[in-house]
Amino acid sequence: MSLTHCLRFPLLVLTLGLALAAPSRGNDSSSPLAEVTPLGDSSGSINASACGLAGKGSPGATWESNSEWKEYSQWLDYHWSYMNRVRLNAMRTWAGSALGGLDSSTVFYPFSGPDVLYANTLFPNSKILLMAGLEPVGTMPDLAKLQSEGKLDSYLGEVQISLSTILAASFFKTKDMKNDFNNEMVNGLLPAMVVFISREGYTIESLQYVTLSSDGTVHKKGEASGAPGVQITYDGGRTLLYFQTDLGNDGLHENPGYVRLMKRLSPGVTYLKAASYLLYEDYFSTIRNAILDDSTGVVEDDSGVPFRYFNPKEWDVIPYGNYTGPIGLFKEHYQPDLTVYYSKTSHDPLSFGSGYKFVASVSSLLVAKKK
Repeated sequence: MSLTHCLRFPLLVLTLGLALAAPSRGNDSSSPLAEVTPLGDSSGSINASACGLAGKGSPGATWESNSEWKEYSQWLDYHWSYMNRVRLNAMRTWAGSALGGLDSSTVFYPFSGPDVLYANTLFPNSKILLMAGLEPVGTMPDLAKLQSEGKLDSYLGEVQISLSTILAASFFKTKDMKNDFNNEMVNGLLPAMVVFISREGYTIESLQYVTLSSDGTVHKKGEASGAPGVQITYDGGRTLLYFQTDLGNDGLHENPGYVRLMKRLSPGVTYLKAASYLLYEDYFSTIRNAILDDSTGVVEDDSGVPFRYFNPKEWDVIPYGNYTGPIGLFKEHYQPDLTVYYSKTSHDPLSFGSGYKFVASVSSLLVAKKK
């Protein structure tokens, strides 16, 4: 990871292709990912805009003299410092010990929204991060163009609104994302994902719009029909994929591409945070079964796969923190069996909050490892 890429752009002489995307897994002998196209001449403008969105300086960026951008940068600096102090640093330490035995080269993150940040924090060695949500991908902004059109201030204001909850707590509110990431200025999740990638010091090597077909293969946009998405390579060939797709049973019946891609990339580790307790419902049984079938490990708060689905003959489940039940909005999903398990099982505290219970003293995580 380079922490200086926003200050100096190296010449990207990249020969990225299928071999860089990922080794084949599962029963398929070919890579299911789209062939990578290097950024080439556009690398400078894309990474400059990424740095600008992340509140970091970049060479020759005219917006750095803009007072609104300076205020935005200071706001992001403050909140990033807060996150590192109360959450991210503790998460890195915890992950180094609690997750060290998991092979997290492939991470499945359904119901993710744009949350690259927490997945990267817990799984810094991941090679493939497979994300999904209902929100559109959106477009990568050109900050220089926005400035020339007199729209930069408004755009940064919308980005600031969209990031407020996850910077203060640890999640995106589903109902707010419908407005925050689908308006006249910010038309999807890509700007937020780019903020997280660039703010953590990574250089974007390839950014292309893709489609996830029903057979679980990824194609460049326009070459197939299916769920729209984006495929980003960064940090020397790591791959992030996000797809706008319905993970309910009806949605996966119409396009089973996401669960089939999970199968192709399996085995992986699944991460679930602030997942709206959807996996408690029978109409999300397809994605729930895929998680249990294709994962060697599951790291989740109590909004993920219900505890009762981890058959003790197949899974070792290690509890952390304090299970205090759901927030009031989801009180019907209280798990009495998980309360009993915590009371009878020795467990370490958490020094950070995660998910809807984002205060450490009332937060819980389960680390389930397949036997």
